[in-house]
Amino acid sequence: MNYLAHLFLASEDPDERLGSLIADFTRGRLQTLAKDYPPGVMWGIALHRRVDRFTDDNPWVVQSRRRIAAPYRRYSGIILDILYDHFLSSYWSEFSGQDRQSFIQDIYRLLDRRRNDLPARLGALVPRMQREDWLGSYAEFEVIGQVYQRMSQRMRQPNRLAGAMEEVRRHYPELAQDFRQFFPELIVFVQQQERMNRP
Repeated sequence: MNYLAHLFLASEDPDERLGSLIADFTRGRLQTLAKDYPPGVMWGIALHRRVDRFTDDNPWVVQSRRRIAAPYRRYSGIILDILYDHFLSSYWSEFSGQDRQSFIQDIYRLLDRRRNDLPARLGALVPRMQREDWLGSYAEFEVIGQVYQRMSQRMRQPNRLAGAMEEVRRHYPELAQDFRQFFPELIVFVQQQERMNRP
């Protein structure tokens, strides 16, 4: 799951939404992080990690990974993370009654208000995230290819990620169908976490 999906799955609580983003910029045990963040942010971080584990093990996601040809499969996690934000944007109305653009603008306003509460690396990314509309632009299919290219250039080792769009184009209908089967299961999982494990 990428930024948009994690924010979508978080509750409307501002701290929890921040935690869902902050999680990608933190490492270490939750008990250690708890000294730096309030309980709501910590729940957002914890939920993000549970969502990632559920996603990695979900049969629909495993099936999507297998659809990707062997030369690209080692990057399948990255490929699907980005692609799933695209699919969420494409099928937004199936999962939400809120206007997608209104949701995204709410998030950008939250990040502006709470910039000082973010880890330095995330805080530094926020202006670029807003300028390039990272949360909204993934709705455009061609933007996904541009993201793969940029990520490929940032990797230290030579890689084939930049060419992943050919695989995505080849299997797009099947990957979309996998997502539409998987995402409702993920929503139910998150609801269960809210009921059973929320502090």
